[in-house]
Amino acid sequence: MAIELGKVNVNDLTENNYKKIGIGINRSPDVDGIFAVNYTTLSQAKSNIINLLLTQKGERLMQPDFGCDIWRVLFEPSVDGDTDILIENSIIDAVNTWLPYLNINQIIIDNDDEQKDNNRIGLEINFSLTSNPNLRESVKIVLNN
Repeated sequence: MAIELGKVNVNDLTENNYKKIGIGINRSPDVDGIFAVNYTTLSQAKSNIINLLLTQKGERLMQPDFGCDIWRVLFEPSVDGDTDILIENSIIDAVNTWLPYLNINQIIIDNDDEQKDNNRIGLEINFSLTSNPNLRESVKIVLNN
């Protein structure tokens, strides 16, 4: 049975080895199994954000609206300054649609000239849980062509 993260008791967010919340992304497997497992709400939320932002809309079978439009924004011609606003809006829209139990507190975009020349952009997203805004976490993602 799936656990809705918005309804998890967020008072007990310490690491444990008995209450698994979900599958971790980009981590080595645990001792017990094939997949890495998250034991806290924040670590699972972090994995969910990474999965959402690295998925292009139309990429997921049977859910063509799942994902984020960052990829479309990055490689379109735009006026200086517009790109940052479009990226922020696409992240906020995707998170509000697919991860409504999270608040995006801050989005830091690293797209200096060196990054642009290498078709790369760095993102740092600071977020918190809507059920407990004092619990904060951040995730860093580098998108490249």
